[in-house]
Parts: sequence; C-alpha cells; structure tokens
Amino acid sequence: MFSRMFFAAVGLGAGVAVGIWAIRKLERTSQQLTPDALIARAGERAGGLGERLSYAFEAGRQAAEAKEAELRDQFLARRSTEPAAGAARDASHLSWRGGDHDARG
Repeated sequence: MFSRMFFAAVGLGAGVAVGIWAIRKLERTSQQLTPDALIARAGERAGGLGERLSYAFEAGRQAAEAKEAELRDQFLARRSTEPAAGAARDASHLSWRGGDHDARG
C-alpha cells in the first residue's frame, strides 16, 4: 500500500512539473510570436543584413578600383614601350568609312 501511494505521489509530482514546464514554454513561445516581437526580430535581422551588404559593396568597390589601377598601369607601360611609328601607321581599318570600303555598301 505504501509503495502505491509513493508512486502515485511521484507520478503526480512529475505530471505537475511537466505541466508547469509546458505552460512556461507555451507562454514564452506565444510572447515571441506576437506581432511586435516578430517586427523587432525582423528589424534586427534586416539591420545586420544591411551592414553586411554595405561591407560587401565597399569591398567590391575597392577591389574594382585596385584592378582598374593595375590595368591602367599595364596599359600605360605597354603604351610607353611601343615605337612611335606604330601609332602613326594607317588607321583606316579602325573606321567603317576608311580603306577600300564604300560607305553605300
């Protein structure tokens, strides 16, 4: 008889403990799902995204400027080593009107 009462009390205590835990968990979840809480959380996440995008755009701009400077240096170095006569040669091939081509087709 004593063991039945003991296990009934343990079961009742465990049931009450699980019930209290479940109610607290449901209350926390319901508070997190209120419209105000959802808006606040979305704003926090969007703010972090904006900072990351800003950083990514800045890094991309700096990389583009560095590549442009590198290409400009290569172009100027190549241009300065070309002979002057090469620049003065016939450039008629650069124009659609130049050379043997007739403008009327």
